[in-house]
Amino acid sequence: ANMAGTTTAVAELTTTELARQLTGERNPRGIPSISFIEDMDTFMATTVARVGIEQVVGTFQELYSKMKFMELHLQKNKANLKTKIPEIVKTRDMVLFLQEKAAAEEAVNAHFNLADHLYASAEISDVNSVCIWLGANTMVEYTFEEAIALLDGNLETARTKLTNVNEDLEWLRNQIITSEVNMARVYNADVRRRRQDKMNAESGAAEQAS
Repeated sequence: ANMAGTTTAVAELTTTELARQLTGERNPRGIPSISFIEDMDTFMATTVARVGIEQVVGTFQELYSKMKFMELHLQKNKANLKTKIPEIVKTRDMVLFLQEKAAAEEAVNAHFNLADHLYASAEISDVNSVCIWLGANTMVEYTFEEAIALLDGNLETARTKLTNVNEDLEWLRNQIITSEVNMARVYNADVRRRRQDKMNAESGAAEQAS
C-alpha cells in the first residue's frame, strides 16, 4: 500500500514537470507556447523512458484540450466584439447627430421602438443629454460631451480587445498545430520502438533456440 502511494505521488510530480518541459514562453496574455520536440530520439530515450508513453501522450492531450478550449472561448469573444464595435460606433454617431441638432436649435423627428413591431413617433427638441444603456439593466444619463467621451473610451477598449483576441487566436493556432505534430511524431516513434523491441526479442529467442 505504501509503495502504491509513493508511485502515485511520483507520477503526479512527474506530470507537473512534464507539462513544464512541453511548454515554453508565454504571449502577452499569458498563453503558453508548446515546445516543438526537435530531437525525437533523445526525447524518447529520456523523457518517455522515464515516465512512460501513456503519461507523455496523456500530458500532450491535456495541453491540446486546453488550447482548443481557449480557442473556442476566444472565438466567442471575437464574435461578441465584432457585434459590439459597430453598435458603439452607431451610438456615438447618433449622439453626435443629436449634439449638432441641439447646437443648431433644430428639432429631430424620431420613431421609438416601444415593443416588437410597435413604434411611436416623437419630436426631440431642446435637449442637452442622452441616456445610454450600460448593461445589467442599467441606464445612465450623460451630457453630450460625457456620452461621447464614454463611447470613445469604450470603442478604443473594444478595438484593443479585438486586436488582442486576433493575436491570441493566431498564437493558439500555432500551438495547436505544434501539439498535433508532436503527438503524431511521439506516436510514430513509439510504434517504431515497439516494433524494434519485438524484433530484438524474436532475434534473441531464435539465438537461444539455436
